Amino acid sequence: MTGLPILEISGLNKSYGAVRAVDDVSLHVNRGEICGLIGPNGSGKSTFFDCASGLTKPQAGTVKLDGQDITGWSLNRIAREGRMLRSFQKTVVFSALDVEENLVIAGQMFTFPGLWSTFGIGAMARARVEALRERAREFIKIAGLWDVRHQPAGKLSGGQQKLIQFASMLMPEPKLILLDEPMAGINPKLIERVVESIRFANQKFGVSFLVIEHNIDVVTDICERIVVLDQGRKLAEGTPDEIVRNQAVREAYLGG
Repeated sequence: MTGLPILEISGLNKSYGAVRAVDDVSLHVNRGEICGLIGPNGSGKSTFFDCASGLTKPQAGTVKLDGQDITGWSLNRIAREGRMLRSFQKTVVFSALDVEENLVIAGQMFTFPGLWSTFGIGAMARARVEALRERAREFIKIAGLWDVRHQPAGKLSGGQQKLIQFASMLMPEPKLILLDEPMAGINPKLIERVVESIRFANQKFGVSFLVIEHNIDVVTDICERIVVLDQGRKLAEGTPDEIVRNQAVREAYLGG
């Protein structure tokens, strides 16, 4: 990992009335890194994601992506121009479309200027669709969804829908993905599949990750470095071993 971090956030602040949800937090994600962001409920993790991804404007601080200041950019602009995507705790899929079509739509939204340019009539449009389908099939295999690729996404389990969402996020060739509790509400077998998919995307495609997750076993397994928030402030930062042994972290998050 050399050069500038892929994501560099300095002095981020966000308040809601008298509540300081994010209080002077600085954080970076190195290029090619899987970094964890943990903390008890209400510690400011999701608000931090909202500010970093452009969903909410911070009241102070800067956000740099790949060396460029993107503070104040909208979520859509960051996703399209900066290639930084984020997931949400609530999984969203196109329920009536099958798995493959979900991924094709995700790729189309970023790759081409409009629906007509992709799904219009003509050889060029057909070639674009087929290129998207080939890419979609690769990620469907990675996510372990090949056997259900032609089933409506709405008929699949919550865990399988999370895998659809994750695979869809790979379609536009992102540099960085922010994952908000990707393991929540899914069974252990699918947790293993999500972990494998994250690792594969990181190792094969060089995608960097910042992951909010309450499953400490998963975080310590896949993350090279972990940042801990508590009451809106950064409490600790270090390797998984350092974080697990940190008494302040144990008291705030791991129950002492």
